[in-house]
Amino acid sequence: MNLELKTNMKINITQRALEFLQKAKKIELYIERLVVTQCCIPLSTPPTVRKGRPNKPEDFHMYAVDNITVYYDRNLIWKRELTIDTQRFGIFKELIISDWVIKY
Repeated sequence: MNLELKTNMKINITQRALEFLQKAKKIELYIERLVVTQCCIPLSTPPTVRKGRPNKPEDFHMYAVDNITVYYDRNLIWKRELTIDTQRFGIFKELIISDWVIKY
């Protein structure tokens, strides 16, 4: 069951992402805006997803999803629905938002 605590956004967490968090013994994650500047031009990138609690939780909307507390950066655009999954880079695995679309 997905319980919204702050705003009306549906957040899905895949089974792979839940297993990744369980293995890391984490029950919290946060989604934050990533600002990348290249030659004075800001680039549009998907937000980052990190295990644990953010340094300033008051700057985030909070959701309870599948017994995981999800913090969503208040500076990110609002999405009706998003999915948290994992992605592998060689031997490393990380959390990502699999359905984030960047429009130019």
